[in-house]
Amino acid sequence: MTKNTPCFAKSDAGQERRWRMFRSYFLSWKWAPFSYGGAIILLLLFYYNVETSSRLGEWMQVLGNVVSGSKEYSPDQLLDKFVMEAAKIALILVGIATLINLVSSLYCWLWYEATTYLYLPNWNKTLRDVDGPSQRLEVSIKEFVGKFLGMTKAVVRSIMVLITFVPQIWVLSVHYNFFYFSEVPGKLFWIVLVICTFGLAITAIFGINLKKCRYDINDAEAIYRSALEFFQRNKKRDDAVSELTNKMIEMRKKNLRLFYNKFWYDLWIGLYAQLWAVLPITFFGYNVFSGFVKYGIVSKTSYALGEVIGALSTPIWLYEEFTAIKSVAQRITELEKSINNPKNWEEAKKEEGWEDRRRKTVTVDAGGRTVELSRGDLEKILANFDTLPDKQN
Repeated sequence: MTKNTPCFAKSDAGQERRWRMFRSYFLSWKWAPFSYGGAIILLLLFYYNVETSSRLGEWMQVLGNVVSGSKEYSPDQLLDKFVMEAAKIALILVGIATLINLVSSLYCWLWYEATTYLYLPNWNKTLRDVDGPSQRLEVSIKEFVGKFLGMTKAVVRSIMVLITFVPQIWVLSVHYNFFYFSEVPGKLFWIVLVICTFGLAITAIFGINLKKCRYDINDAEAIYRSALEFFQRNKKRDDAVSELTNKMIEMRKKNLRLFYNKFWYDLWIGLYAQLWAVLPITFFGYNVFSGFVKYGIVSKTSYALGEVIGALSTPIWLYEEFTAIKSVAQRITELEKSINNPKNWEEAKKEEGWEDRRRKTVTVDAGGRTVELSRGDLEKILANFDTLPDKQN
């Protein structure tokens, strides 16, 4: 096994292998230092990001106590304890976020590069089994890698946030009164969990058609792009405008269907976001004005609760992105089935009008000079071989 071959590869070469985009990066000796090393770096950055966010929550509690009239700190300590501490936390958060974006960009590009190198040897052996093969190889793979890594980062950070802030919310829940649930341990967490669960179910209902809509749009765009390239090579055809107009009308139909489904989906997402904008204010306002809790505790709870709400709502915020990934993954899977199946190569060659456009190196003179010719050009030369002069310039 060479360093460029995937580790744990299956020995049966005839067996269909799908999802090579993951194998090419995560099961390859060549790319393993980048895939696993980059993942470890991202995990560490997310860990420090969440820890720094926790420090910000503690700072907000102390600031809230001072604002509410606490005598714990003197005016002379204001600059050092609050302004400088806030500046340090803000700079750390900005630095970590910048590093996460940089590492993520490099990680995505290397993953895209690894997948492309694995597909290149076979991608042009058949071009007629799927629409827009070049779009799937270049655009779809890059889009999948970027979206998948973005969703993975959001999920990993959400898990870390829940591990850090759920214990805080659980403890802080004892300071609040909430009608019949006042004696329930960790009531704030359970309330958020129930609302987010119902929210996810409703989101899935409103977004049930988004995946198919996006797939149909990508398919129509690929057909339109292929038609543009075809008529660019065949400028003398008179049906170019009419054919391209029909392709545009088809794309319009697919986009209008997406717009209709997106309208209802966006309406629900907006209502869900407004729900979390109103509920915490109402809950905290009721407890503050009723005298159950001080403003300092409310400040810390509000920050921690916001982090927990954001983490538990991650599947809802990412649902549309998830449907886009499923659409792109379907297109890549179809490409894999085509280019990795030798039967498709032979079937394509038997089709009427098929031409092998791959370049071949052929010696054309006694001096050893070579020139690259297509198979079609080579056949023309051989067909007229008897008419060729003895010497070529």
